Amino acid sequence: MLLVTGPTGSGKTTTLYAVISEINTGHDKIVTIEDPVEYQLPGVLQIPVNEKKGLTFARGLRSILRHDPDKIMVGEIRDAETAQIAVQSALTGHLVFTTVHANNALDVISRFLHMGVAPQSFVSAINGILAQRLVRTNCPHCSVPDQPDPDLLADSGIFPHAASEFRFFKGRGCAQCRGTGYQGRKAIAELLRLNDDLRELIVGAAPLRRLREEAQRAGMRDLREAALDLVRRGESTLEEINRVTFVA
Repeated sequence: MLLVTGPTGSGKTTTLYAVISEINTGHDKIVTIEDPVEYQLPGVLQIPVNEKKGLTFARGLRSILRHDPDKIMVGEIRDAETAQIAVQSALTGHLVFTTVHANNALDVISRFLHMGVAPQSFVSAINGILAQRLVRTNCPHCSVPDQPDPDLLADSGIFPHAASEFRFFKGRGCAQCRGTGYQGRKAIAELLRLNDDLRELIVGAAPLRRLREEAQRAGMRDLREAALDLVRRGESTLEEINRVTFVA
């Protein structure tokens, strides 16, 4: 199972569509259940949820499993029943892609456990958890070098000696960006890959702090660090990343 998490409008479904398009070679049977179907994917059987007629995510997922698919996409896990069926689907050999609402990758773990999924089943089913946000990028037509206010640097958690690492740019506003200074958006993400140590910690009900330490030791970069990288390269502003991510 691969889980994608983030708030509404953060591009979770678009990411999953991109993943499915990438792995769709025509040799596997891929079925999705969505609410609603947002894009038509050639070669993929896409089923829209219809709760008025009793076709919920859970009931639709049960029906899909009877058709022996190779890969399944569940638009969103909203309740304990859907979570249980999705995990069981992954444990029985299906590759499952799905989304769930949570603040970051580690919060997904507690979300599933609170929905009654057994820790042993969860860690056996999960391959990775991707948390993402969308950040507005500087307008390429009016972006100029910028020197942020010292108070803004402090509020952003950037010490004066570290400011030299950054290429601060900011859009002045022009006709191309309609005076906003921004044009387009980029996805930033943190990817949690479950290794044996993390699995043992989750089954042992280790505190979130311990899980975060192990995840970072294993190479996970959090959302804030990914956002700061955009500012380092001059692609976005501190004001924008402070709007989208929390200052550590």
